[in-house]
Amino acid sequence: MAEQQGPLKTYRGNCHCAAFVYEVSMPEIKQVSRCNCSICYKKGAIWVSNGSDVKFVKGDPSALTDYTFNNKQWAHKRDSCRKIDKYQSRNRQTRADADFQFCPTCGVSVMVVGYMKPLEAGEDRLPDHGINLHTFHHGLVDIENLKIIPFNGKSTPPAYEAPKFTGALPAGFDDLQLYTGSCHCGAVTLAVKSQPLDKDAKGLIECNCSICARYGTPWTYPLREQVVIEGKENMGQYLFNKKIARKNFCKICGVVVSSDTVEATDEQVAQMSELSRGWYNRAKLTIAIGLRCINGLDVQELKPDRMDGYSVIQPKYVEP
Repeated sequence: MAEQQGPLKTYRGNCHCAAFVYEVSMPEIKQVSRCNCSICYKKGAIWVSNGSDVKFVKGDPSALTDYTFNNKQWAHKRDSCRKIDKYQSRNRQTRADADFQFCPTCGVSVMVVGYMKPLEAGEDRLPDHGINLHTFHHGLVDIENLKIIPFNGKSTPPAYEAPKFTGALPAGFDDLQLYTGSCHCGAVTLAVKSQPLDKDAKGLIECNCSICARYGTPWTYPLREQVVIEGKENMGQYLFNKKIARKNFCKICGVVVSSDTVEATDEQVAQMSELSRGWYNRAKLTIAIGLRCINGLDVQELKPDRMDGYSVIQPKYVEP
């Protein structure tokens, strides 16, 4: 998390469903660090230090879902505004042992709490906190024009071992390439047969709509028959806007895996607007897969098409 300097400025943000709304005071954000460790990559998060003042104006932060991994010595709830003695573990080595907190309803990652530098013997120090920049209200920060400082968290031991897909592979489509992937914890795994997912791939989309921007992932859109997902029982489903599409995320680690349409009757489809009905009839044939879930990819090397969903999608999202 890059340090900011200067007079304090108040930023407001929220998860997508607005169960959690916060205001954070910190110097104007001019640069950020982007970590490539396994969890930050899969969540698509950009963390910024919350400075000296963060206030939840809606929602109790202790109700956020916690996800810890590695040696999991921090598997308990935390309030980011107060000191908790359990933070004073003496074996903190890496940010991989930090606590990643996400909304259990919409799956949006809001905060990370942990020690960027391990505690020394006898040291009594509050943990570091970070807020996911993607949860800030639209237009408060121009992420595209910020100075990005890479942080090579991927090289910090122990090395992350990607969970293996062990289910039946998609049948047919032998002319396509097989990819496998997962959420971070491995409760959800997937296999997809696809065109090569490289810098020349067509049909990849990076959308800035209110939900996709908060998830921070670009998407690919294979046919449903080209995808097998194992562990669907471990996924939360989030419906929004017209409630004909849903985002699917792991309930344990909060990583968004896919997006698809709900099952609608012919009568329900007929009642949709012409624009919504056309979209629904096309989208129900495919399933969007979050590219950050695919093993062996680096989304920074891909060239997805940009979609201005924030302006196009109606009704427009109202930020709380």
